[in-house]
Amino acid sequence: MEKVVSTFKRLRYKYKDKIHDAEIKVYSEIADSLFEMRLIKAIEGKEIKESFDSWQNEAMGKMRELYVNYLTGAYVTVNGKIFCEVKSDLSVDGITLTQGDYVMLSVKRAFSLWLAGYVEPCLIASMK
Repeated sequence: MEKVVSTFKRLRYKYKDKIHDAEIKVYSEIADSLFEMRLIKAIEGKEIKESFDSWQNEAMGKMRELYVNYLTGAYVTVNGKIFCEVKSDLSVDGITLTQGDYVMLSVKRAFSLWLAGYVEPCLIASMK
């Protein structure tokens, strides 16, 4: 895959004319279609294994999980923010957080930091 990416980079940087711009546009449309196809597979829950873009599966899976758990009240929330446990040291808005700390985050920030492995949204314990 790196070889293909490298070839496209050379094409973009080496040539700047209408013919090559049209060529890049066609390749971009193909890549966009590939992305949409992979996204549909991820949404349908079909696993993408051992390919250059298998990371999409993890991202979409976590996005689905966060969305469902947030909408169904499975997370500890206050005023639209999710209570998260810090899993790896980080700095948020100038505040240094260390592993084991807890923080309230917007849904968008909670998702991005969870995807990056910095936090874990806290689930409400089931009462059985």
